[in-house]
This record gives sequence, C-alpha cells and structure tokens, in this order.
Amino acid sequence: MTEDRHTGMETADNSVAASAAASRSQFKGRLIILTIVAIGVLPLLAALYFRYVSPPEVKATVGQALDPVRLPFELLQRADGAKLEHPEVSGKWLVILGAPGGCDERCQHALYLTRQARTAQGRNMARIDRLWLVTDATAPAAELLAAHPDLVLVRAMDGRVLQLLGGSERRYINLVDRRGLLVFRYSDDPEPKAFIRELGKLIKF
Repeated sequence: MTEDRHTGMETADNSVAASAAASRSQFKGRLIILTIVAIGVLPLLAALYFRYVSPPEVKATVGQALDPVRLPFELLQRADGAKLEHPEVSGKWLVILGAPGGCDERCQHALYLTRQARTAQGRNMARIDRLWLVTDATAPAAELLAAHPDLVLVRAMDGRVLQLLGGSERRYINLVDRRGLLVFRYSDDPEPKAFIRELGKLIKF
C-alpha cells in the first residue's frame, strides 16, 4: 500500500510538472505572438501619429519659410485658357517660377534646376507639378518648352498673384503645398543639392 501511495504521489507530481510546463509553453507562445504583432503594428501607429497628429517640423536650410497664404487659383489660367486645377484636387505640390516669356540664361537655369529637383525625387516625383508663370506677353520659345515637357505654362489675370510670388522686380522659385497654400520661397539659383534634399523632405507631408 505504501508503494501504491508513493506511485500516486509521483504521478500527481508528474501531472503538476506537466501542467506547469504546458502553461509556460502557452505563455511563451502568446508572448511570441504579441511580439510579432507589436513589431508589425507599432511602426504603423508611429507613422500615422507623426503624419497626422504631430508631423515633425522641417526647417528650411536654403528656402525662406513663409506664413502660409492661400494662392488665388481663380486668378490663374493655363496658356490655353483653361482653369488651373487646385492642388486639393490634384493632390500635388506646386513648384512655381515667375519669369518673362523671353526667359534669359538665368531663367533657363532655374527651369533646369526645378526639372532636376523633381526628377531626383524618384517615385515621389509624381507628387510635384512644375509651373512657369509667364509674367509678360512674350511667348516662350518652342525649343525651350520641348526641353521641359512636364512644365505647365500659366498666366495671371491679376497683378496680386505676382506680388504674392515675390513681386516683379526679382524672380523666385515658390512652393505651394497640397492645400493650395504658398509656404516656401527660394531664390532662382539655390544651391542644387540642398534644394533637392529640402524639397524631398517637404513633399512627404
């Protein structure tokens, strides 16, 4: 009988040990699953937070940050007379250069720079449209336009637009965000690498 009692106790001990081992194994399994879920979900939650709740501040290094002001798109039209699509519809950032249709060497360099800056964004280049606001009645040369097939020609129906873009005395490269707000201004000859890098940071928002 004593031997049976010992056997029963051993069986009970083995059962408790097996149960404890199973519990530990189950706990480890759940912990692994939770870790996998956390690895997948936390970066997404962080990305959503920084994009919509608290986007990181981007400080200009080559451009001048402006107090955001609405660009009056109703006072702009394409060269063919059609209305210019608002960024809220197209979802694009706009890089706008205001310059006469004659477009001297400095103007051509600015157009080239904006083209290179857009191309350098790779797959994100689709986030950007380039606009040339022609500030006089001169028609741009056909060969110049052929070198910039993505360039949109626009004209202003009111002088207030040109004033918002820096005035008629100097030429600037202006950046309009996807809400249609004028937010940054650059000289027409910024340092290329810095301009490209900064543009890439800004258009992510």
